[in-house]
Amino acid sequence: MLLNLTLEDHRGVQGRNNKLVSKEEDMEINEKLKILNKPPMKSIKMKLGDMYDCINIYKQPAFDHPLLRNHKIQMKPNVIQGEQIEESTSNMVSSDVRYKLKGCPSETVPIRRTTKEELVNAKHLSNWIKRRHHVSAQPFAEKQYYGARAEISLANPSIDPDKFSTSQIWIQNGPAEELNSIEFGWAVHPQLFGDNKTRVFGLWTADGFKETGCYNMLCPGFVQVHPEYSFGEELTVGRYGGNQRVFDFSVHRDPESGNWWFINGIDNAKIGYWPKEIFTHLSKHASVIGYGGVAGAGLSEPTPPMGYGYSPTINSTYTCFMAGMKVVDDRGRYLNFDTSKVQLDHDTERRCYDIIFPGWYISHGIMMFFGGPGGYCP
Repeated sequence: MLLNLTLEDHRGVQGRNNKLVSKEEDMEINEKLKILNKPPMKSIKMKLGDMYDCINIYKQPAFDHPLLRNHKIQMKPNVIQGEQIEESTSNMVSSDVRYKLKGCPSETVPIRRTTKEELVNAKHLSNWIKRRHHVSAQPFAEKQYYGARAEISLANPSIDPDKFSTSQIWIQNGPAEELNSIEFGWAVHPQLFGDNKTRVFGLWTADGFKETGCYNMLCPGFVQVHPEYSFGEELTVGRYGGNQRVFDFSVHRDPESGNWWFINGIDNAKIGYWPKEIFTHLSKHASVIGYGGVAGAGLSEPTPPMGYGYSPTINSTYTCFMAGMKVVDDRGRYLNFDTSKVQLDHDTERRCYDIIFPGWYISHGIMMFFGGPGGYCP
């Protein structure tokens, strides 16, 4: 659950950007760390310094969620993968865009170790969820959805330490005060990951981000099953004006279990799932699917670039894009949607961030282009 930390006391532990917490809050953080960082069977240090712990799959943090105490783990989705996801529609897919976490023992899963600093920053991360700019394309040919996927081009916008930028997909249902939401894609998020690399992220809530949910695995909820991939994976990006790289992101609701499976990568790696038990409105289906980007900063600060940092054009060499955009039906099948019934959403001026949706585009399936420089955006 989102941590209710106030950072007004000028004593205690220090987080990024000199955020300080009191001694009482420091004790609360240490208790949270004990819950999240389970005793590992083995630990793996990545080249960027990330520490991943190999945790017994049946003792991972997800099962500390009060609604998951009796949850039976699902090892794979009940959908034949070959029927579920077709071959990539883009000719720019690269097989080396991410780094595997090799070496975890059998029946363990790699979980990125949570640091005290990350929990100190959690208050600010949750606030940014509520004050951010976005652009999105939302199909509304149907009233019920069961997932979404797209090949998202990979960029590395220049982001200050207290800001973030994403390219992502939304799956949502419910009114604002009870919003159930799953968000996933790539992010450059120094507060979340401790660097300016482009990394895989997931985010969820069951009540409009009031009390439930978090990024990645900063709280119990997401069930990890893959032995080599996890949230926080570093991704190799394309080059502005040169060869582009894309990554295939998808989430679908399992037709039998009702769990929302995160399928991550061109080899259809089944990373894990958000269990149906942690949701209310998403326990059966979604009513909104969105494709786009988010950029956030502190109050009174200019917002950062999105994508490559330029207003979009219909040119994949110079603009971030999504290709092969699909929605999921109640049988777990990925399908095209009616491109004539798509709503383009902006919450600020187009000079800051914009989106172009040509619909079906050459050999890339349903496609869109988006991004922008940010700045002082109303």
